Amino acid sequence: SGINAEYGGVPALLYVIQNQLLFISLANLDPATYQITYQLKILTTAVFSIVLLNKSISKTQWLSLAILTVGVILVQWRDSTTRDTGNTTESSVTGLVCILLACLTSGFAGVFFEMMLKNTGGQSVWIRNTQLALCSCLVGAVNLLLTERNFIVTNGPFYDFQPVVYAVILSQAYGGLLIGLVVKYADNILKVFATSISIILSSLIGIFYFAELTFTMRFGLGLTLVLTSTVLYSTYPVKKKAE
Repeated sequence: SGINAEYGGVPALLYVIQNQLLFISLANLDPATYQITYQLKILTTAVFSIVLLNKSISKTQWLSLAILTVGVILVQWRDSTTRDTGNTTESSVTGLVCILLACLTSGFAGVFFEMMLKNTGGQSVWIRNTQLALCSCLVGAVNLLLTERNFIVTNGPFYDFQPVVYAVILSQAYGGLLIGLVVKYADNILKVFATSISIILSSLIGIFYFAELTFTMRFGLGLTLVLTSTVLYSTYPVKKKAE
C-alpha cells in the first residue's frame, strides 16, 4: 500500500528543523569541526536505509562509505583563520548536539522520502514531488512568519531579490526534481555518492575560475578517496544467496 500524501509533511518538517539546527551549530562551532561532523550524514543515511528499507550493505560497502566520508571532509576542508565565536564549553556542546541532530534528521528525511517515492500507491514521482514541495512551502512559510514577521511586514517577503537569487532558486528546484528521480530509481546512498562527486566538480570549477582556490595535496587525496570509495561500493555489493 502507498504512503498517504499527508506524510509528505514529515520530510518537509524535518528539513526545516535541519536548517535551523545547522544555523545554530554554525554559530557555536568553528568551521573545521562543522565540516567534519556534518559528513556523518553519509553514515546516518546508510543506517536509516537499513532500518526503514531493509537494505543490505556489505562490509566492503561500509568501508567505502567511511572512505567517502573522509574524502568529502578533505575535499571541503578550507584553510582559514580561526573564527572567534566567543565559544564556551557549553556553547560548543550545543553546537555539537545540533550538528549531530542535523545529521540524524538529514538521514531520516532522505530515506523517508525515498520510502514515499517507492511506495507511491500508483502515484507518479511528479505528484510525490509536488506534495513534498507544497508541504515544504507551508512549513517554511510558518517558520518564516514566526522568525521574521516584523521584517516581512516592513520590507515584504521579496526584499532585495536580485536576478541571481531567482536563478539560484530555479537551479535548486530543478536539482530537487533530479534528486527525486535518483531516489526513485536508485537510492539515497547512491545519491550521497552523486552529491559527493558534484562537490568535487564544483571545487574543480572553482579552482580554475577563482584565484583564491588552489589544488592542494589534501584536495587531491580527498578526490582520490571519493573516487576509490565509489568504485568499491559499486564493485562489492551484497552477495545474493543462491536459492
